[in-house]
Amino acid sequence: MLDDIRELKTALEEQIDYCDNVFIVGHNGPDFDSIGSAIGLASFVDSLGKDAFIIVDDNELKIEPGVKKVIDQAKGKFNIIHRDTFLNLVSDKSLLIVTDVNKQPMISVKDDLDKFWNIIVIDHHQEDETSIPVEDRYISLDASSASEIVSRVLLYSRKPIDQDVANYLLAGISLDTKRFKINTTDKTHEIAEKLIKHGADTDYVNNLFLEEFESFCRISNLIINGTIIKKYSDSLLAPIQVSFTINRNMPDQIYLKEDLAKAADRMMKFNGIDASFALGFVEPGVVHVSARSNKKVDVGNIMEAIGGGGNPQAAGGRIEIDDIFKVEEELMQKIVCGLSDEENIFDEPKIIKLKQVKKI
Repeated sequence: MLDDIRELKTALEEQIDYCDNVFIVGHNGPDFDSIGSAIGLASFVDSLGKDAFIIVDDNELKIEPGVKKVIDQAKGKFNIIHRDTFLNLVSDKSLLIVTDVNKQPMISVKDDLDKFWNIIVIDHHQEDETSIPVEDRYISLDASSASEIVSRVLLYSRKPIDQDVANYLLAGISLDTKRFKINTTDKTHEIAEKLIKHGADTDYVNNLFLEEFESFCRISNLIINGTIIKKYSDSLLAPIQVSFTINRNMPDQIYLKEDLAKAADRMMKFNGIDASFALGFVEPGVVHVSARSNKKVDVGNIMEAIGGGGNPQAAGGRIEIDDIFKVEEELMQKIVCGLSDEENIFDEPKIIKLKQVKKI
């Protein structure tokens, strides 16, 4: 386990120097943090004179438009490849860097890990039994994002940061902090300020987050026609209100993962909602859940209980199942289990913890 940025920087430099080439992969269904941190790492590899290849194996039609825009722009400077190309390039001295994820089932090269000379994991999510079993891993639960960690490596190394790279890293931090509203520390703001000094354009980053009209309508219809709100606890004065959003008329509808994340985010803007869960199929037989909370409910703990993960305020997961309503029922039950395990859920800290762990 790598304990600090200095150790991470040293491990990266030593192993990049030894290897033939470097492959970088984030989680399936790339977002601004996974692709931003991957590009930042590719720039670090390039500065050391080695070839870097970012693996993105998702169907382009299923990638969120803003993220696809970043990928298309970055292709002019960086090698962004599919898994089949990687299979033709990998050697017994290839290094793999996994970013913004530590769970093996969530990466496109999950069945190819034995092809690499070594693997380094950089992430800010909790580990579990599906995590990639490697010694060289930097897991910082205090970091806002993988992009923050990679930015710290670049800044500590005094490597030049291209303006485009600074933009992508700032977008990654902005995504995982909900525009600096959650999961931030003094270090997060310091890193963002330094990225701006290196040329990051806040207007460019903000424009990446603008919703297209079609996406806005799709998410609005999902929320209006598919949301139910349940109240939990025996308290009449301060019940916990949790929203559950599913396309109840067409439950098999396929969504982008980002649609569900935006739906969960939007529900949290309504007065009185303490936690939100948005569920939808991202491909046949695979349900994705995006969960958000205002700290009264530990959604990370709940999602871990059904095979996902995250932090107390933002979490998610993918479940291979045909019945989306079974997932909803399981989530509802986990909240009930959490309430029954608390003597007084309104005392600080206002976090619901689970006493049962049962995976679907």
